[in-house]
Amino acid sequence: MKLSPEERKERKRESNKRYLQNRTEEQKEERKEKIKEYNKRRYQNRTEEQKEERKEYYKRRYQNRTDEVDPKSRTVSLMS
Repeated sequence: MKLSPEERKERKRESNKRYLQNRTEEQKEERKEKIKEYNKRRYQNRTEEQKEERKEYYKRRYQNRTDEVDPKSRTVSLMS
């Protein structure tokens, strides 16, 4: 029986959910540390140009916010 793309996505979601629920605190902390180390290396290896581009992106993003709730950060903008 072949599953539709939606069904495959749903099964994957459920599997990931079970996997995450069954992890111990130690495993969770270990994963957090790995991610933290990866991000540290990633940001250190950026060029000055890449860092500047990122700053400009954030500057534009925050300037363009309205009083609506930002879906990603779920915070209300204070620009009134």
